[in-house]
Amino acid sequence: MKKYWVLLFLYIIFSIIVKILGEPKVPLNIVIFELINYHQVSFINPAMIFFSLYGREYVWIPLTAILLIFKKTRKIAITLAASFILAIILGEASKYLMAQLRPFYYIPSFLLVPRPHDFSYPSGHALIVSDGAMVLALTSPKWLWIIMMIEAIIVSYSRVYVGVHWPADILGGWLLGSWIAFFTVELEQKGTLSKFEKIFRAN
Repeated sequence: MKKYWVLLFLYIIFSIIVKILGEPKVPLNIVIFELINYHQVSFINPAMIFFSLYGREYVWIPLTAILLIFKKTRKIAITLAASFILAIILGEASKYLMAQLRPFYYIPSFLLVPRPHDFSYPSGHALIVSDGAMVLALTSPKWLWIIMMIEAIIVSYSRVYVGVHWPADILGGWLLGSWIAFFTVELEQKGTLSKFEKIFRAN
């Protein structure tokens, strides 16, 4: 078994724990949430709101499109796109299977953004940005993946900061997102995604 499959195993085990206990009873979930959400700093609030609302699709879709334009980076773009599609499918399925409510349903929360109405676990934002950052870490120049890894960490942190996610949601998102990244990169290396590359070459 490839070593990266451990990430999927850990995600499944952690998800089972979250499902059995429920988010409020996951060890340290409330403590860490309150530590972050209850200690907001007014001058960084706008940045946290920006990253929370716009740090996913408004960053990663344009980046993928730019990488798709250039022949040198086209494989990276196709790998990113494939991994995002898989992440959306698995993420949405996980949310409905887990059916975990967000923190503000259980404890006082300082919300800086409108209340989301979908389930909480795993964090879709953490899932997508961690997936993207890990794909870049495996395929792109060091300067690019470091910048985007920092962006992914800030986006993930911001989701707890603004009051819409439990820390466990973020951890779950990173475990699943990292596995998807390794899995999709391996598919690309095996030539599984080559058909999509041929389509863009033809155009």
